[in-house]
Amino acid sequence: GLTGVAVAAVLGWLLAGFVARPLRRLAGATHRIDTLEQLPPLSGRGSREAEELSEAVTRMLARLEAEHGETSRALATARDFAAVCAHELRTPLTSVRTDLEVLATKTLPEQQRRAVLSDLLLAERQIENTLTDLERLAVGELTDPEVFEPFDLCEILDRATHDAQRRHPQCRVMLADCTTTTMTGLPAGLMLVVTNAVANAVQHGRADTVTVAASGSDAGVEIVIDDDGRGIPDDLRATAFDRFVKGAGSEGSGLGLALVRQQAELHSGTVELDESPLGGVRLRLRIATRPATAGR
Repeated sequence: GLTGVAVAAVLGWLLAGFVARPLRRLAGATHRIDTLEQLPPLSGRGSREAEELSEAVTRMLARLEAEHGETSRALATARDFAAVCAHELRTPLTSVRTDLEVLATKTLPEQQRRAVLSDLLLAERQIENTLTDLERLAVGELTDPEVFEPFDLCEILDRATHDAQRRHPQCRVMLADCTTTTMTGLPAGLMLVVTNAVANAVQHGRADTVTVAASGSDAGVEIVIDDDGRGIPDDLRATAFDRFVKGAGSEGSGLGLALVRQQAELHSGTVELDESPLGGVRLRLRIATRPATAGR
């Protein structure tokens, strides 16, 4: 009897040690984790249960590491974005402050007073345009693919060209050709592409005519917007889609084409500028009929 109890106790002690040893190694490795920047390999080799626990903890840490990386990148982007925004808004705000100080401290002839008020209105429009486009850019950055929806491409482009025509009655804006295509994406995003392309052509290119054409298949969609304006200066062409890039004396925010590129990327596509057969600029947008992120 006593011998059996002793043997059982020894076997129990050995078995407990065999089971607990990998758990102690796993616990020790877990305690040594101080940051998610670089995770050590975790091993629970020994009993099957310990190995399963080790694998589960490793998977959990991998998910945490991925989410930590995304959060760090998002914070870095937000800091850079805020710094650039502050820089871009500082100039018109300084101009507003200077003009207000002049109006408050000096008695000006009527003509000079009107000139200062005109400068104030110009700076106000620039600030308003910048803030509006910044809001659109931020909304694009936070777009969840779950909001993508199926829509008729030609119907959206027809609405966009009619809307652009109302905004710019001095310019002829028309949908020249469109292949009937049902696609998945952001209807408002594609309308924004047309809106900004036409606004650039009219305000900066002094275009009299803008045409929109689109073709689509299961492989993808191509939207081409042509104008007969003055084109884009050579020194701006390479950086035209970057944020806050604009020509001298422009009242815009410098975000119009950046928003176009953002929509191209949201729709798993690309956008480029070229010379138009009409004499101005051709904007070519190639996007997926069903973006890679849709439906996830």
